[in-house]
Amino acid sequence: MPTEFQKRAGVFVGLVTCLLLPMWRSELYCYTVLCCFILGGTLEYWTAVYSRVSSLQDWAVYLILFMVWVLPTMAALHIYGGVIGHTRLVECLIIQLVVGDSAQLIVGRSIGRHHVCVKLSPKKTLEGYVGGFVLTFMYGALVHGWSPLNISVVYVFGCIGDLYFSGIKRRLGIKDYSRILSSHGGLLDRIDSFMFAANALVWKAFFFSPE
Repeated sequence: MPTEFQKRAGVFVGLVTCLLLPMWRSELYCYTVLCCFILGGTLEYWTAVYSRVSSLQDWAVYLILFMVWVLPTMAALHIYGGVIGHTRLVECLIIQLVVGDSAQLIVGRSIGRHHVCVKLSPKKTLEGYVGGFVLTFMYGALVHGWSPLNISVVYVFGCIGDLYFSGIKRRLGIKDYSRILSSHGGLLDRIDSFMFAANALVWKAFFFSPE
């Protein structure tokens, strides 16, 4: 049976060949892929809610939780091209989602001892967060030439996004939003942290500066 690292390596190869390189070359393809993932994630979210929620009060809560991420994400989707450009957004995808999440996993599984945010995500460790940040910082600075501030912003908000959606899953009593990606869960499970990271990067550039 393949290990978790081997599975992630396989996903990485698939991301590079089918998504990242075409997204890098084509702004239209980048926009289309992002729209599809957000639309798919929205469908997964409400399917999970529909199958487990009955009271109007709970529906109102999940509507608010939905609006928290979907409204800024949809707005950012329509302005990112003129604010940071699609290549910077693809770099964010690589730095935060591919490298950042994988670095957290590898370091956490290797030397993680002190668990944090146990109620939201019991496998997360302090060592994983710190080690993941160090590796992500080195990669973002050396490979893509990102500023320390931008790397820190996408990493921190990526972690917040991961915990936010983990909290919703805990509340719903589910492990994944769907099984469309087999052992990797659903579309929303793959882009949850990236959405928060990308939003932070876009809105920081919009209100303050790109660097």
